[in-house]
Amino acid sequence: MNKLDAQRQKEIQQAEELLFAGPQALGFAKGLFQGHFVSDWVMPYPRIPAAQQVELDETLSELSQFLDEHLDAAEIDRQADIPRSVIDGLGRIGVLGMTAPKKYGGRGFSQMANCKVLEEIGRRCASTSVFVNAHHSIGIRALLLFGTHEQNQKWLPKLCTGEQLGSFALTEREAGSDAANVQMQARPSEDGSHFILNGEKRYITNAAIAHELTVMARTPVPGK
Repeated sequence: MNKLDAQRQKEIQQAEELLFAGPQALGFAKGLFQGHFVSDWVMPYPRIPAAQQVELDETLSELSQFLDEHLDAAEIDRQADIPRSVIDGLGRIGVLGMTAPKKYGGRGFSQMANCKVLEEIGRRCASTSVFVNAHHSIGIRALLLFGTHEQNQKWLPKLCTGEQLGSFALTEREAGSDAANVQMQARPSEDGSHFILNGEKRYITNAAIAHELTVMARTPVPGK
């Protein structure tokens, strides 16, 4: 087996482990890959609750006015930089913590409502929309999904206001869309108080301005 075949076999094995490990449940997207369209899994299309819709409409109106007055997409492209005044304004409106719980300074909106906000930004400036998405939808997502109460109390309030910014560090030389091929190592320190990262990341959105990064890395496998 030559080197190319060996690499291909490794990728197939990793994909099988990722896709077929554990109990199998056929979701809508996975069903599409297998040639099945089951409308009952996505219909009726989800609706935003009436009470939240009112709050969302008010937020979109405030956001629209702010963007019209302060967002210059052409200048952002020319300078390759989003002004701090724009980031601060988005933070004041609540855009940077849209789905975070209110008790941590977020708006407590649904993901669908957050998509409406991203649409409003994206139709004016794709760069700013990507910045918001990298900060919120993946940058602080690990905290929202897995963070302890103490961690959320420490980090989320400043991340929701934009005082601090988040990023998501996945891409490497040999990993990006192929997330299972991440090579960066995360090993516990001798006293077990933290992890030591060893590896290299690249093309990380917001990395140059972020205060907190969610880093994808491999931890030691017991017995190996």
